[in-house]
Amino acid sequence: MAASVSERITLTERIKERALALGFDLARVTTAAPLPTAERALKDRIRAGLMDGLDWFTEARAEVSCDPRALLPGARSVIALATFYLTDAPRDETAPGDPHGQLSCYAWGEDYHEVIRKRLDALAGFIRALAPPGDEKSIVFVDTGRMVDRAIAARSGLGWYGKNTNILTKRWGSWVFLSELVTSLDLEPDAPLGASCGRCEICLHACPTNAFVAPYVLDNRRCISYLTIELRGSIPLELRPLIGNRIFGCDVCQEVCPVNRVAEARLRAHEDNGEMAARPRLEFRPRETVGSSPALIPLLALTEDEFRERFRHSPVKRAKRRGLLRNVCVALGNLRDPIAVPALERTLREEPEALVRGHAAWAMGQIGGARARAALTDAAAHDTDATVRQEARAALAEG
Repeated sequence: MAASVSERITLTERIKERALALGFDLARVTTAAPLPTAERALKDRIRAGLMDGLDWFTEARAEVSCDPRALLPGARSVIALATFYLTDAPRDETAPGDPHGQLSCYAWGEDYHEVIRKRLDALAGFIRALAPPGDEKSIVFVDTGRMVDRAIAARSGLGWYGKNTNILTKRWGSWVFLSELVTSLDLEPDAPLGASCGRCEICLHACPTNAFVAPYVLDNRRCISYLTIELRGSIPLELRPLIGNRIFGCDVCQEVCPVNRVAEARLRAHEDNGEMAARPRLEFRPRETVGSSPALIPLLALTEDEFRERFRHSPVKRAKRRGLLRNVCVALGNLRDPIAVPALERTLREEPEALVRGHAAWAMGQIGGARARAALTDAAAHDTDATVRQEARAALAEG
């Protein structure tokens, strides 16, 4: 027998209340109907080459991702959830003689996939206990699954699309992790928000690499988050100087957003009046082994085992050792601090990964000096990898 409207609303409210009790900050519901507009947009981006480098995101994947029923046969509802992750932890400022890099603030603490997955599993268990045996099926998603989480968030009223392609929420801005629970239960859907960014385009013009083709359209190939996390090869030469000292992700388009600044003010106010103590977010504060802006030179000396240990249970591990050290080299080149030359020289001479050696060569070319030129001259003549030799020759020519 189908549930009455009042029973459906009561069940939906109980689930939302449980979600908040488990640590989620926002919970909304939408139907499991397909998302044709999102599917068309994704296919357009793929065909235009704006998602090049994400080879796994094909048109076939877009079709599945935009249909919750393809992900869970018999699905009727999707619960959209948001978890606020911003903390007020200070960054260690870079200074001459002590170069530091920047991590996107979502990566300061514990790996959000692990944290949120536990909460989702607990919510799924709660829902199963409410439903008659065998009547409920569910599947959960935390960022890495096939679900188009932003389209679900927008349709559920969790938030609205910002022009930087992030979802903005009224209370927490875009400083949220999105996740979903797809269920076979028939729940009461929420309406989309009527909010928008209006005429504001601050985020589009603040992007260091000009990654926004138009409002709501991101060229993945130029995004610093892609370049420092997803990209497995060499960072294009023309983009390296624009990355600054960012070694994992980028927050610029979020930091300048007026909606996000309101969320930041609310965070400070909550901490002042003690409300944050009721729901501590210690899991997203900087871990001792990671920090918010780690010293760069020690990172160059990390072995594979040391990298895995230091960034275990951290989002940073997604970049892998070779990717992170590549980024560290670029950051040191942009900071142009001569104190980094000995470590870069050692990297160029001893580092087993050609990708890292090549970027170390570029960095020394940016810093310059007799010692850097001597190391580059040697690498240009003797490195075993043709790409590294080419990077060294190009660095010499620039200096």
